Amino acid sequence: MKYRTKKKLKDYLLRYLIIAVALLLTLVPLYVTVVTSLTPADKVGSAFILPRYFEWRNYVKLFEVLPMASYIKSSLIYAFGCSILSVVIASLSSYALSRYRFRGKPVFMTALLAVQIIPQIVIAIPLFKMALSLGIYDQFGTVIVALVASAIPYPILLLKGFFDTIPVTLEEAAVVDGCTRLKAFVRIILPLSKPALMTAFALTFFVGWDLYLYPMILTTSSSKVPLTLGLSRMIDFYTPWEILMAGTVIGILPPILVYLLTQKYLIGGLTAGSDK
Repeated sequence: MKYRTKKKLKDYLLRYLIIAVALLLTLVPLYVTVVTSLTPADKVGSAFILPRYFEWRNYVKLFEVLPMASYIKSSLIYAFGCSILSVVIASLSSYALSRYRFRGKPVFMTALLAVQIIPQIVIAIPLFKMALSLGIYDQFGTVIVALVASAIPYPILLLKGFFDTIPVTLEEAAVVDGCTRLKAFVRIILPLSKPALMTAFALTFFVGWDLYLYPMILTTSSSKVPLTLGLSRMIDFYTPWEILMAGTVIGILPPILVYLLTQKYLIGGLTAGSDK
């Protein structure tokens, strides 16, 4: 009995040690970023662990030397455009995959899985040529559609797994009461699928916010440059480290906010349908 207790205690200690190391590796770069963003220019690089300075002027300088408002606006357009369009398309597609049988369904599911492993850089040049030939180059919509096409497989698979757990009898009862299949989907299925929908929204928002490659090859206007691309260009212009870190801190705030707003749905949405 004592041997089992000691072994169980060792397993717990090892588990929490691994978690602590993982948290340390994750939080230390973030901590250094925040501290550097509040450090005066002549003190950057000094060796200190606890923050000694609170130079909030660095954030003001950031907006003075760079069009940060335009960067943030473009990133929000890409992120919300990607997340909303992905959730709409994925909910309809996954419902059809969950409820209907049709020829080629296994092939379609396999193709969804295959699309996820294709690197974006592989289709970058074809997308560039296609946008030029169709006259849709340098447009927000072009970037959003290209991003949704790359990000849509996972939301579809996620929502399909959740829809599979919802009994079909609920829709059949609604149809008996006079609802069409579409009304039953909107009034019955979607409200019950809120955790999965919020999870799909959050995950695709993160993808849209981290967007880098597609705006770089599909846009030229400075008004369509997202924050990620704008921050990378700061390095090319030898922007001081404290200003660059201030921009980085601003860049990580919206995803954190979205996560905090949707965290109660994320675990349930990610694990829903896992038994299927």
